[in-house]
Amino acid sequence: MRTLKDERMRFLKEALEKGGVRTQAELKRRLREKGIDLSAATISRALREFGFARLPVGDGTYRLVKVEGRDEHIDLLLRLGLEEMIPVGNLILIKTRPGNAQAIAGAIDRSKIAGILGTIGGDDTILAVTRNAAAARQVVSNLKKLLR
Repeated sequence: MRTLKDERMRFLKEALEKGGVRTQAELKRRLREKGIDLSAATISRALREFGFARLPVGDGTYRLVKVEGRDEHIDLLLRLGLEEMIPVGNLILIKTRPGNAQAIAGAIDRSKIAGILGTIGGDDTILAVTRNAAAARQVVSNLKKLLR
């Protein structure tokens, strides 16, 4: 027997999988039109559970996209495109398209890229911290291989 929660989640998943939902706000509006009122937190949890992520498109806006498995964060890096990576001591200066740095920094952190201890993301610049200069150079080398 299906519960009300099961029905709401089924409709949410169907709306996502049909495509055409560009933002979380649009998804929430569509759900309301069907008489389903979910909190933003519930929708965010469902998006993660169903394998969707917010992908920045470079003009300060986001799109909801289906991502595959644990490597979805690396996939975001590849799709967004890093513009430049510069090792500086035990740090890596990473340049991105405007508006994408925080999302990419979060993706790097969640992906647990070997050698990176953590990141700080601004608008178009990320600062990644490594243990030492050699680790920074190795991380840059590894990321460049992924981007080929």
